[in-house]
Amino acid sequence: MRIRHIEVFYHVYREGSISAAARNLYVSQPSVSKVLRHAEDQLGFALFDRRKGRLFPTDAATELFRDVSEIYERMSVLDRTAGNIRNRKGGHLRIGVLPSLGFAIVPPMVAAMRAADPDASFDLSTLHSDEITPGLLEKRFDLCIGFDDEFDDRIRCQTVNSVEIALICRRGVFPEAAETLSPDALEGKEMIGLRDSGPVADRIEAYLEREGINPVVAISAQTYFVAAELVKLGAGFAIVDGFTAKRFANEELQSFALKGSPTLPFVAMTLAEETGNALVEDAIATLRSMFG
Repeated sequence: MRIRHIEVFYHVYREGSISAAARNLYVSQPSVSKVLRHAEDQLGFALFDRRKGRLFPTDAATELFRDVSEIYERMSVLDRTAGNIRNRKGGHLRIGVLPSLGFAIVPPMVAAMRAADPDASFDLSTLHSDEITPGLLEKRFDLCIGFDDEFDDRIRCQTVNSVEIALICRRGVFPEAAETLSPDALEGKEMIGLRDSGPVADRIEAYLEREGINPVVAISAQTYFVAAELVKLGAGFAIVDGFTAKRFANEELQSFALKGSPTLPFVAMTLAEETGNALVEDAIATLRSMFG
């Protein structure tokens, strides 16, 4: 099927009539009828039964529509993307960021960059650590921001800073006066585990194993925000990155440093082969000035 066939078939199927499809497409009814007949001739089977001036989709049309609707929606997305590109006045930056950094890091960075360059535009997406390399290699992102610096040579890592891991819990679970907890204090207490959370979870697990600590993990969460909500409801404590700990520390929750805990490299990542993108370099410089 050609693009025009898909477009006409989609609207005739949705509207149930040639006249309504023609109105949606801003063309004449004979034009729609001609394209529809041509599509059926090329396919070799009927898409609609014509009975008493009305159209009824055939079984083949119903089966075909599932795929056609997906293609049509993708075409609509393509049109919107093309329109966005056409209307841009300045550079455009596609940023992928870990969910734990999505609130603390990227919004102030983008706001600062927009204030300095109102013509710049941004597309922001959250992703997990294992999606960074394919996201950059497939050129879905110009810049990724995360906690790990252990990538292959195809990825260029620029360290912005290092971040401590921290424990968050409801107030009263541990002595309020303490600022740093010994890992021994965690033994036997209920902990919200982090599942598939990349390098942060790996370092937390290695730290607890090294210290010989075995907290009780009855609940696992994939994101820090779900873990923090569970902590707020009294389901246990959680060990998270420092940015998440600062975001959630409030009258109900408090955060503690952990004695002997590792730090996390806070890193900006780009394709090694791509250099000279001024907006990417501006973003990294902004990160370092705000969080370095």
